[in-house]
Amino acid sequence: MNRQMRFLHRTMGAVIAVFVLIFSLTGILLNHSSDLELDQEYLTWNWVLAHYGISNIEPDVVYFLDQHVISQFDSRVFIDAIPAINSHKPILGGVVIDDLMLLTTEDELLLFSHDGEFIEKMTESAGIPPLIQNIGLFHGEPVVQTRQGMWRSDFMLEEWEAISLEGIAWSEPQSLPSAVEDELADYFRGKGISVERVILDLHNGRLAGSFSVWIIDILGLMLTFISITGIWLWLKRR
Repeated sequence: MNRQMRFLHRTMGAVIAVFVLIFSLTGILLNHSSDLELDQEYLTWNWVLAHYGISNIEPDVVYFLDQHVISQFDSRVFIDAIPAINSHKPILGGVVIDDLMLLTTEDELLLFSHDGEFIEKMTESAGIPPLIQNIGLFHGEPVVQTRQGMWRSDFMLEEWEAISLEGIAWSEPQSLPSAVEDELADYFRGKGISVERVILDLHNGRLAGSFSVWIIDILGLMLTFISITGIWLWLKRR
């Protein structure tokens, strides 16, 4: 019985010693955070960013329009790495007409200047065919594919006529270029997570998230146990 009690006493003492060591070292680092400039050093490890709810750069869809990259993240639409507009409907494609960029959802056209400045939104009330599935160009004129067929307009976008054509250059999704992905990463992630914040959360136990409460409870029970067993073993020796 004494051997088992000593074994449990020593094992739990070793576990608690590890946590006490972490608590002590992180406390020392936090005391000298300004001197070590820990608040100016940042971590960009994926698992650290994921732990703090900063997701990877994964756009819903990407399109190339001339020299510009169009991407959508949930409701946010970006031109290159600059926020352009919010759209709660998926972007289905885009084309360039003269000095305009046209993006389409299922029931509206979003017009931008070639510099990426938002101009206006055109809907069915402006003559835009409903239930759009894609957009393309035929000899420089915009063509939309809908559930009721294809429709063509001129560069003024004022009138649409039903047509049946072949050889239309439809807008197709693309992969996000690495250069734009890096710029978007800076937009979404900023500089990352500071070393000081990670050490502080480790010191306070918040790094474990919702499990930190259980960890503290378990450590408390272990401290209670080794205190009782320590007193009991001391009395046995007496």
